[in-house]
Amino acid sequence: MKKYFWSLFSFFWSAVILYLSFFKPLATEGTSPWFDHQDKLGHFVFYGVLSLSLIKTFSQEIIITKSLRNGILMAFFFGIWIELVQHYFTTDRDGNFMDALANGMGAIVVGLMFKKFRRHFFFFQRDRHGN
Repeated sequence: MKKYFWSLFSFFWSAVILYLSFFKPLATEGTSPWFDHQDKLGHFVFYGVLSLSLIKTFSQEIIITKSLRNGILMAFFFGIWIELVQHYFTTDRDGNFMDALANGMGAIVVGLMFKKFRRHFFFFQRDRHGN
């Protein structure tokens, strides 16, 4: 199980993002946000976590060259795709540029942090023998 932790987590996290992007939780009806643009912070954090999990998947489990770049790009384009689908194919959701920007910024900032502080991000690292 530990061998595929990041792959499974990336899949699970993508499913959570998809669910939250297209279904409104019942508990949020009629409540006001704690601060302005609270949803943008949510977009930033969710896509930052997605970017991190994809980078870890690509660098440790599915060995791909340029895993940092590919993880960031995949999270970034997934966020753009979600916003386009919300805009063109739903009636109760509104895809907009600022949400896509927050998605992309979350992915990019985590990617830059990963590059700068790489050794701090290698938890659950597999050894040279694949264990």
